[in-house]
Amino acid sequence: MKGVILSGGKGTRLAPITLDYPKQLLPVMGKPIIFYTIEYLLEAGINEIGIVVSNETGALIEEAVLNKKFPATFQFIYQAEPLGLAHAIGLSKGFIEKNEDFVVLLGDNLFDKKLSSLIKTFNDTDASSLVLLKEVDTPHAFGVVKFDAESGRAKQLVEKPKAFVSKYAIVGVYLFKYEIFDAIAALNPSSRGELEITDAIASQVELGQNVQTSLLDSFWYDTGTLPGLITSNKRLLIANKNFDNRGADVRDSILLGGVLISEGCSIQNCNIMGPVYIGPNTKLKNCIVGPFTSISENNILEDVEIQQSLLMQNCNIENTKIISSFVYKETKVKNCRMILDEIFNGSKLCETY
Repeated sequence: MKGVILSGGKGTRLAPITLDYPKQLLPVMGKPIIFYTIEYLLEAGINEIGIVVSNETGALIEEAVLNKKFPATFQFIYQAEPLGLAHAIGLSKGFIEKNEDFVVLLGDNLFDKKLSSLIKTFNDTDASSLVLLKEVDTPHAFGVVKFDAESGRAKQLVEKPKAFVSKYAIVGVYLFKYEIFDAIAALNPSSRGELEITDAIASQVELGQNVQTSLLDSFWYDTGTLPGLITSNKRLLIANKNFDNRGADVRDSILLGGVLISEGCSIQNCNIMGPVYIGPNTKLKNCIVGPFTSISENNILEDVEIQQSLLMQNCNIENTKIISSFVYKETKVKNCRMILDEIFNGSKLCETY
């Protein structure tokens, strides 16, 4: 079985930082989101992975993934235009051998479900396709599935229904047999002008094919929004069991709760209340760091108060308060009274270096 990760798209919900930088490389608890996705596949024993990327940002994803030296082989599949999930999956046809099964994951989604259990259900039921579902409060915003509670077999799939169909949404984890490519080839664009994978799977149901479902009763986050980034970072920090700070130089500081401080860090006269992640070679002086904060590598912060936020690498920030925000890499700013609920790239009216 092979894996396919969909990492194209424009990332418009996280603009302006994703206009020329892929959302899949944004860090959550210090690690690019797509790295978690790759690890899901590796944990399931899948080490042949195709990654569908855009022409605009694909080279950045390719460089980051290959430099990480994962124990896997990768094929990067370029998508000229974001014409829908089904179109992106269809582009992987040359990567998947005939009669071969494969897993498809979205490169910006995080979830808590072992792929091995899904693969077992897929194989045991001899399914044509399998989709992972989660109960949601806003089913009209998703592709949803009505299914038989006893057998798990799908009865109806609808993309973003106007009338209520089901409260169970597809959360971006799919298992397919090779025949899904036939269903994709028969699609017409939706009203959005895209080829919808929900429509392709729905056609399998209509033809009487066995489409199975599995329910997710733990967390799933779409990290393509600011709330999604902050919430997923919080969830991973809570789940983290490694809070080692022995490789850091910590002086005249108070650490409360789980605080992970990486090697090469200098922490001077700071109050840090975990859970918190601080990446390698970061320097903090006279700072207050509140819970659910992740600070990536090579940052310099002085007289900064920050909580429930994420900072990318190589920032230099002074005399600033940051709450519930995402700060883009290489931001240099000081004397900014408040950065609140923002995707921040230094464009705010603050004094900059």
